[in-house]
Amino acid sequence: MSKQQPVYMRAVRLVDPTTGAEVSAFIPASATDATIVRERGVKIGTTLRCDMKQPRNLQFHRLAHALGQLVAQNIDDFTGKNAHDALKKLQTDSGVECDITHTDVPGFGVLVSKQPRSIAFDRMDQGRFFQLMSELCTYIAKTYWPQCTAEQIEEMALAMVQERAA
Repeated sequence: MSKQQPVYMRAVRLVDPTTGAEVSAFIPASATDATIVRERGVKIGTTLRCDMKQPRNLQFHRLAHALGQLVAQNIDDFTGKNAHDALKKLQTDSGVECDITHTDVPGFGVLVSKQPRSIAFDRMDQGRFFQLMSELCTYIAKTYWPQCTAEQIEEMALAMVQERAA
């Protein structure tokens, strides 16, 4: 079973025709979202269960991938990796936003395993994503570029995003 595409909704003020009272209502955010709602057979008066999340800032998401590209292009440990794979390696190496398990292996000791969590839009909110990026920049500064601050590393990645946009 494939995962359903999320539908983006926008909160608006409307007048309830039954009561005449002004209410807050959710409407599809775009024509594509309206089409998805129609295709799913949602009719006026239908009750839906929703998992409401504010989408992340797209520019900040681009910044994350620019950070991955920055390290892939400039740090030997990331040579040959694309931006996404570089981010996953940073997560794993730093342990930031990872599920960590400890397994006792008789005769060998404890095996520590780090599984990086998904940074997909529907898996991580803006606050956690911002914290992840901050901690990864700090890790890069401490581990690979001690001559730089975490803020300088973020600025380098931001320059890459702006260069691509120009």
